[in-house]
Amino acid sequence: MSGQCLPNRALTYWRIRLLLFSIMPAVLGGFFYYTAAKLFTVFTFLWMSIFLLLCFVYYPMYYHFYRYSISGMLIRVNRGVIYNQMDAVYIRNLQYTTLSQTPLQKLMHLATLRLYAAGGVVCIPCLNYEEARLIRVQLGKKMEVNNAEVNDN
Repeated sequence: MSGQCLPNRALTYWRIRLLLFSIMPAVLGGFFYYTAAKLFTVFTFLWMSIFLLLCFVYYPMYYHFYRYSISGMLIRVNRGVIYNQMDAVYIRNLQYTTLSQTPLQKLMHLATLRLYAAGGVVCIPCLNYEEARLIRVQLGKKMEVNNAEVNDN
């Protein structure tokens, strides 16, 4: 499926978020250092290996394979590194949409768009804020037209 990519800032956002969540293992590692030095060394090695693997291998691959497309009838999101997952929802089945930002996303002008339909939720993370807002407005107009057609029948 050819589709649109996430902005480059999405990869940076994921890396910063990973770094922020890595502070907790560092604190635990400091605790282990005072209780068992060998355990601290093993824990630190594992933590750093996982961190580097996620930061420089997994997230760039995830970013590369993440695609979304919005056509006249269907919204599709493809993602996955080890296995591929595709979420799709018909625009006529949309019930409502939400646009959210974490504080870090707000600093980077990113947003997460969630599309709620009868069958579940489709989430598009780390979109440019303006683009996400525009998509939400356009989908809202299409939902209003679909609801008007259903009510007329």
